[in-house]
Amino acid sequence: MPSRRTAAGDASGRLAEGSAGGQLNNAEQSQTFEWLVRTGFVARGVTYGLVGALTLALAFGAGTDGTQTDQQGALALVARAPLGFVALIVIAAGFLAYAVWKFTQAIRGRGPEGGGGSETGDRVVNAGGGVAYLLFCGLAVETLVGSGSSSGGSPKRAAGGVLSWPGGPWIVGAVALALIAGCIYQAYYALAEKFTGQAKTGQMDGSALKRYRVLGKIGLLSRAVVLTLIGYFLIKTALDYSPGSAVGVDGALARLHNQAYGPWLVGLVGIGLLVFAGFSLYEARYRRL
Repeated sequence: MPSRRTAAGDASGRLAEGSAGGQLNNAEQSQTFEWLVRTGFVARGVTYGLVGALTLALAFGAGTDGTQTDQQGALALVARAPLGFVALIVIAAGFLAYAVWKFTQAIRGRGPEGGGGSETGDRVVNAGGGVAYLLFCGLAVETLVGSGSSSGGSPKRAAGGVLSWPGGPWIVGAVALALIAGCIYQAYYALAEKFTGQAKTGQMDGSALKRYRVLGKIGLLSRAVVLTLIGYFLIKTALDYSPGSAVGVDGALARLHNQAYGPWLVGLVGIGLLVFAGFSLYEARYRRL
C-alpha cells in the first residue's frame, strides 16, 4: 500500500502537470496569440504579394533593381520601405507565431478553434508548414539585421553539402519527390476545395464565400506550380550530381522565363501568386485556428 507521502506526491505531480497543460492551452487560446497568428497570415500575404509583383515585372521584361523574385527579395523590399524596420519586426513575429501554431496542430492534431486535423497526413503537413514558416521567420530576422543579402545561393550550397554525404543524391532526390508529392496533394486540396473546411464559412456572406473559393483554388494551385518547379530542379540536381541545378523560387521562375512562351507562363504564375496573397488576407480574417 503506497504511503501517504507517495500518494500526495503523485497527486501533486498530476496537479502540476494539469496546471502546466492548462497554462499552455490558455496561452494558445489567448487573444494575443490569436492576433499574432493572424498577423502571420497577413505577413504571408504581403510576402507572396511582393513576390507576385516581382514575378510580373520579370514577365514583362522590367528590371527589379537586382532584387530576387523570391521571399528574400520581397523582405528586402519591405526593409527599404518607410518604417520597413518596424514592418519586418511585425512580419518576423507573425511568422514565428504562425510556425508555433502549425507545430501545435502537428502535435495535438487540433488548434484552439478546431483547425487542423488528427490524421497522420494532416500532422505531417502541419509540421512541414511549421518548419517552412520558421525558416521564413529566420529570413525576416536576417533581413532585419542586414545579413540576408548573401543568401541567394543557399539552395545550391545546401544541395552541394547534402550531395557530399553518403547517399547524398538519394537524399536530395527523396526530398524532391516529397516536395512534388506535397504539391500534388496541394493541387487536390485546392481543386476539391478542402480549404473551405478550415475556414469560418458561416461568417461569410454569399459573395465573400465565392471570392474565397476562387482565390483559394487559383492561389494554392499557383503556389503548387512554383514549388513543383523547385522539386523538378532538385531531381535534376540528384540525377546529374550537380549542385548548380538546385534553385529557389527566383531560379525556378528565371528558368521558366527562358522557355518557349516563358514570359507568358511567368506572368500567369505572377498573377496566381498575387491571388494567393489575396487568399492569405482572407485567411487572416476567417481561418479557424
